[in-house]
Amino acid sequence: MKKCLAIILSAIMILSVLVSCSKKSGNSGSNTKKDVDDEYTTYVKELAEDVNFNGKTFTLIGKDDGNFPIKDEETGDISSDALYHRQRDLEDIFGISWEPVKTEIGPDAADQVINEVMAGGDSYDLVHGSTQTVGQQVLNAGVIMNVASLEHVDMSREWWIEEMQTDYSIHGQTFFLTGPIVVSNYRDTTCILFNKSVTEMYGISDADLYQTVKDGNWTFDEMFKVASAIPENPSGTGVWRYDEPTGYDFILTSGYRITKFDENGDPYVEDKLPIEFSNLADKLCPVFSDDSQTINVKYKKGEEAEKKYGVEELQTLFIDDRALFRFSSTEGALNMRKEDVVFGIIPYPKRDSSQKQYCSYARMGQDSAVYIPRTVKSLELTDVITEAMGALSQKYVKEAYYEKLLKGQSIFDAESSEMLDLIFSTKVYDLIALYSGADYNQMGDYLTTLDNSIRFDSSNLASGYAGSARLTNVFAKQLVKAVEKVDS
Repeated sequence: MKKCLAIILSAIMILSVLVSCSKKSGNSGSNTKKDVDDEYTTYVKELAEDVNFNGKTFTLIGKDDGNFPIKDEETGDISSDALYHRQRDLEDIFGISWEPVKTEIGPDAADQVINEVMAGGDSYDLVHGSTQTVGQQVLNAGVIMNVASLEHVDMSREWWIEEMQTDYSIHGQTFFLTGPIVVSNYRDTTCILFNKSVTEMYGISDADLYQTVKDGNWTFDEMFKVASAIPENPSGTGVWRYDEPTGYDFILTSGYRITKFDENGDPYVEDKLPIEFSNLADKLCPVFSDDSQTINVKYKKGEEAEKKYGVEELQTLFIDDRALFRFSSTEGALNMRKEDVVFGIIPYPKRDSSQKQYCSYARMGQDSAVYIPRTVKSLELTDVITEAMGALSQKYVKEAYYEKLLKGQSIFDAESSEMLDLIFSTKVYDLIALYSGADYNQMGDYLTTLDNSIRFDSSNLASGYAGSARLTNVFAKQLVKAVEKVDS
């Protein structure tokens, strides 16, 4: 039945796309796909008019994975080939050659850049990596520069995430650049997957669910109402309503910020428990801590998924049509598309009707950026090529990953495509990943306290918050000192 449903939904999706394309072709005028593509190439060629980089080498360092910006050849992989074509255009337009330095893991790139810059070396023109595993370390070491001071990188353009100048700023300065220049920009964003076999089984209307989102009425209460069509599952043999929530995701998707900034633009967290965090915990914890409603490995009790649910990974339960809502990311959606499960995509809900818009959070540890070492041998070269990479990424990477992979291969219906546009248009960031723990693998007691209070037990939130917030602010001050060191 599931396979039949998947075939029917796929056929409907194809027909919807054909109808949409037919309508667009009659009203498009001169705003064709070719015109849009040419816009970015023309912009890059204009950048090249005032410089002479012929014969120069551009060295980029980062982890050797599918997200690494330098590709040696076409492979037939949509995402990889987009990076290759972007690189080829830059070589042709600027006359440069690439020298990729690929590392095994993210921290290796950070260590190499730190050692190089501290020794006064200028081997690297651009650094690529996770904000959590690479960005945190190179920033704390004071070896990267304020990108807001660059002449050619224009962060008001559509290929850069402008929120980096606000949500990721420190001491009024910006050190990270992200957008389609890194593939993970399309992988890291929170979303909810709902199992279409489960909605059919319990008489939940997919169309009504999508319409609720479109009308701006998708809230926690509405989510609870929809999920209540499924009976509670105390025996663990039936269907769950919710699958693996992450606590602090709900704080950020509720329109709140964990990181605050003082009058100097320095980050901090509230010393006293914000009432909005407490209210969220009081609302969500009774649901997410209830084993009859929510699949949740309770780390504080040491319960493992295999022992508790008879599966190695909890996502198996969603694949087996034993959960309605799975709290995931856009990368999770793409990976889940490979499985034998039919699902829809919607944003995380609003906290209530007073929240003006949906918020989709760039998840910690999944988001990446590029960084510029303080000792680059030619600032003009790095400045211009980075801007050009950003513009060509809007042409190649967004088209390949967002349109062809994410929207083209991870969805079963036209409505999910609309939902993805909504999700990415409401994306938010928070700096907390950079200072919530002394080590990137140890997020710190602060986030653990927030996470546990929403997923497991909110009774100790007030008493446990103050101590963990105090330590987190110590790390935040260390980050500010690192930035001040760069200034001096």
